[in-house]
Amino acid sequence: MKKIIVFVIFIAVLFTGCGKLKEAKKAMNAVKQAAEVIENTSNSFKDLSDEEVKKIKLNKKEVKTFFNNVSKLQEKYPDIHFQVAPVALVEALGAGMNLKDIVTKEMNISFDEYTKLSTVITYNEAVGAGLHLSKSLYEQMISSRENMKTQLDDALDSEQKKELEEALAETERQIKEFEQEMKSDDYANMKSNFDLIQKIKEDLDI
Repeated sequence: MKKIIVFVIFIAVLFTGCGKLKEAKKAMNAVKQAAEVIENTSNSFKDLSDEEVKKIKLNKKEVKTFFNNVSKLQEKYPDIHFQVAPVALVEALGAGMNLKDIVTKEMNISFDEYTKLSTVITYNEAVGAGLHLSKSLYEQMISSRENMKTQLDDALDSEQKKELEEALAETERQIKEFEQEMKSDDYANMKSNFDLIQKIKEDLDI
């Protein structure tokens, strides 16, 4: 982190041009302040692994509280997208503000809780949309399997029959793989989280 800060300060000085000491100093101070904000909040942005996020069970109260807070601050700071914490951090810095100070002052949850919920909710929204797409693809695979079986029964050419058998085997493999995934606790948890998030966003008209 220290080396990155030094490098960024060096770049800032280069951009100010030669002979502009006052501007260079201002640029250095601004970069230092931004670096301090990032360094002070970096612990809150420690990435949760996919495996950890998959197992976190969201409840109605915390999701509703998160979106109520985000909606309230979105009105006050329209240029900062609070739902995704890392994006909000960068946007706040660009506006000369400290995200942690804003959240601590304006939200009724801690900054650590805010970043955690942001991570889990954003992940589940993205994965949940993928699950719905996968379900649709799964249904298409079932339909394709039946079509291939019919084609296989009618196939006269040995080469065509071999291609159909290979395609059918691959489709069967993908179907079994997805059915196994649908039976997992992680799948059920992520689907539950996604449905809860969508319901609360709908209730809050977000």
